[in-house]
Amino acid sequence: MQTDKVRVNSNGTGTAPAMDEVERFSEYMGLDRKCAMRLRLIAEETLGMVNAITEDFEADFWLEGERDQACRLHLTAETKMNLSKKRELLDASSDKKNAAYKGFMGRIREMMEEGIYAADEDASSAENVPPVYGRMGVHGAGNSYAYQYSLAKYRADINAAKASSGDKAEEWDELEKSIVANIADDVRVGVRGNTVELVIEKDWSKHNA
Repeated sequence: MQTDKVRVNSNGTGTAPAMDEVERFSEYMGLDRKCAMRLRLIAEETLGMVNAITEDFEADFWLEGERDQACRLHLTAETKMNLSKKRELLDASSDKKNAAYKGFMGRIREMMEEGIYAADEDASSAENVPPVYGRMGVHGAGNSYAYQYSLAKYRADINAAKASSGDKAEEWDELEKSIVANIADDVRVGVRGNTVELVIEKDWSKHNA
């Protein structure tokens, strides 16, 4: 099943109908009360992140999946600003935005924002990869995305570094405190052409109640 796509923006428009789609999707998937609440929490965190994005951000929100299998929450945005305008906005708001990125979903928001600003640049050049992607260990996706972040890989990398040297304790603590990072099996943010995509995946067949 795929729900209807709902247009959401940073002013809060679309939040209520998006949550209606989450409820309808939970019923279709046959989720029990606890699992339905977990999915609702993921959706609320995602839409809350949208509301926190600066400027006139708009995106399509929808869910898809099959009963007793993985479900995916999608958020897809296309950049409509030209490159000079993006750089002007980045320069004007850099300090303010950087100071506001706290917690795991703050990092995801930063990736969405910087991905939008860089989406129509030459992604083949390393200097055009949004800085946050580099800080989160992403330098190239090697697939249809110019670059892509994956929570599953990031979590594994941090766990390995923490086990071997005790490093990355702060990053691990950040993941431990995040509702989305604790519930979701994977969170992916990718940039392709002028499109930035967020996909949050949860496999209910492997994670019962």
